[in-house]
Amino acid sequence: AMRHLPYFCRGEVVKGFGRGSKELGIPTANFSEQVVESFPSDIPTGIYYGWACVGNGDVHKMVLSIGWNPFYKNIKKSV
Repeated sequence: AMRHLPYFCRGEVVKGFGRGSKELGIPTANFSEQVVESFPSDIPTGIYYGWACVGNGDVHKMVLSIGWNPFYKNIKKSV
């Protein structure tokens, strides 16, 4: 039961692993570990859609990945 959806979050965008744009051809933005750890525990890992903006900029459609990226064998959850 995902009782927290829709879920609203905000946080600093931090440098990721450097793979999204280079290897996948998709620009990415990553939340800090503190923001990831603050997500409700009942939101399962997976791919979600929603809306995002940076600062007071325009709102854009986005896709959000919550998980460990098993392809890259990550051990920390990322968003």
